[in-house]
Amino acid sequence: MKKIMLAVFAATSLLAAANAQVNFDQGVNVNDFIGQAVVSDVQVPMALPGRTHTTRDCVRFTFGPEDSGALTRKVYMRSQEYVTECHTTVGPNNQPVQNCSERPGMTWYEYGQIKMAERALLPWEKESFDMCLQGPWLDLYVNAAGYRYTAKRSGGPGFTLFTLTSHEKTAMKADEDGLNYADFSYADGKYTFKVTDKWAKEYAGEKVAIKVELYKDNALFFDTFKGEKEFTFDTAEGYTMVFAEDELTKPEADPADGMRGSKKYFLKWGFKRVGTISKDNFVKKDKTPVITR
Repeated sequence: MKKIMLAVFAATSLLAAANAQVNFDQGVNVNDFIGQAVVSDVQVPMALPGRTHTTRDCVRFTFGPEDSGALTRKVYMRSQEYVTECHTTVGPNNQPVQNCSERPGMTWYEYGQIKMAERALLPWEKESFDMCLQGPWLDLYVNAAGYRYTAKRSGGPGFTLFTLTSHEKTAMKADEDGLNYADFSYADGKYTFKVTDKWAKEYAGEKVAIKVELYKDNALFFDTFKGEKEFTFDTAEGYTMVFAEDELTKPEADPADGMRGSKKYFLKWGFKRVGTISKDNFVKKDKTPVITR
């Protein structure tokens, strides 16, 4: 950029000198020379190298367990090139001014299609791939996959088919609806929380960790956090957690809510799978109904 600016000033000075008709064989009044150069109408067009950018057109394909060996529909994609062109002219006080405009350039079109591999997914697993056209390049990107895949590209002008081949299985995120609320109650100084497991058969031999957070429901104030506890179970069709409030890990400061009368409580809870079938991502669930003790 410095080189460009220097060229502008050099060209401006030369042309200004020509218009001012300075005779270098005689004595020169520098102030007169500058004054003549400023009032002269000097235009110095200078084209700068054009900058280009291209739009990116993407389509997402989603596959479930039922899509083993499926052939997707063809999708149409379009990518547009835009060229920014700039010219430099002389503005007020002989300062260079850059004027830029953008125009359309090349346009690319392509149809794309995917042939999914023969493979088996767990009932809750969903895979997704993004096919993107940017300029003349059409590429396939993995967004979420239950296998390591290789892709073979085939087709012809204006059309590309990606044929996927599956290799080793990889863990995907656990199903958010795998565990669900069953019951929350209080009796004899203890809370009882029950949860069902939709995929106990598929996760047989593994474990699940369930975290509960107890809150006091304050109608007119912020809900009061009373403490938390995590339970770990062998996978089963249902899980029962029984705990007293003094068994919870409490916050450093246990604020007094100052409320009288009935005491209402609820749980916030979530879970994660422990094993190799799924990732151990923590899944937040909705809070339980409020109970009175």
